[in-house]
Amino acid sequence: MSDGNEIDVIQNLLIFGVEVEGDELRVDIYSGADCVCGTLIYTFTDETERAERAALLGRWRDRSTPVTYVRRDGSAALMDELALLADALDG
Repeated sequence: MSDGNEIDVIQNLLIFGVEVEGDELRVDIYSGADCVCGTLIYTFTDETERAERAALLGRWRDRSTPVTYVRRDGSAALMDELALLADALDG
């Protein structure tokens, strides 16, 4: 039985699509190494936040930035893990 504190992590994903439709931000991801392919759907009711997130994800797509998917307790996030580590080591 799960204790509800499980965390799923998939590294080295690439983004191949970013689409905004209404309050939804859809992100298509894939990884050849792990045979992962799917779509994440986020809901942002704040238009500015949705546009900022879409722009960031679009930059990651355009630069082929490897991202990490983290899911815990019903929420999921994509992050540039290498940039986070670089920032932490610089600080």
